[in-house]
Amino acid sequence: MGIADDNREMVELIRQHLSAQEDMEVVCVAYNGESCLEKLEHVEADVLLLDIIMPHLDGLGVLEALMNQKSSPAVIMLSAFGKDEVSQQAVSLGAAYFLLKPFSLDQLVNKIRLVVNGVQPSQAEPVETKVGTTLREIGIAPHIKGFTYLKEAVLLVLEREDLLGLITKELYPTIARKHQTTASRVERAMRHAIKSAWKEGMNEHTLFNGRIEQEKSPKNSEFISYVSNHMNGS
Repeated sequence: MGIADDNREMVELIRQHLSAQEDMEVVCVAYNGESCLEKLEHVEADVLLLDIIMPHLDGLGVLEALMNQKSSPAVIMLSAFGKDEVSQQAVSLGAAYFLLKPFSLDQLVNKIRLVVNGVQPSQAEPVETKVGTTLREIGIAPHIKGFTYLKEAVLLVLEREDLLGLITKELYPTIARKHQTTASRVERAMRHAIKSAWKEGMNEHTLFNGRIEQEKSPKNSEFISYVSNHMNGS
């Protein structure tokens, strides 16, 4: 496994956590895109954790270079923002998954295992039922609009993960059209539901174990990412 991110403190946290997993080994670390490509020439990595914004050569440049190689690792993009155009470009260049910062280290481990092992979500019960149950268990009140919107958002992301990077351009508008409302109202209802549940103790739920910023409630996109990753690994 390789890690490429110019945030050295974050890279070290990730490296230590992954190295502690019995089934994972970090074979290279880079702090810019050019160094990443150079190191990948000398090691074999199944997965590359790749930040979008880096000096010398950004993550998209690394992706483009990897496309021209005969073999390359599966790439999980790390991003502090979800710009629609950047996400679309990353998908077109072969990115396998996205993780929006801040993310938990446990969430990252789960995502890596999904990439390596191709784990599929359990079909023991309908996915829609499982999502609703999970949202209730972590404290989202089922009687408010935010619950409905978050549930539909997770279901949409489970079908199309790239929607996490298209949350304002596609995800909110899609839900808004279905409920004959506006995208901004969808966004506000989700945010209210998450903040209210966070104040009531949602931050202590095991789903958020390892989250770096525990004092702040997750942004909508981060929350949807957490729940959808949980559904994929359940």
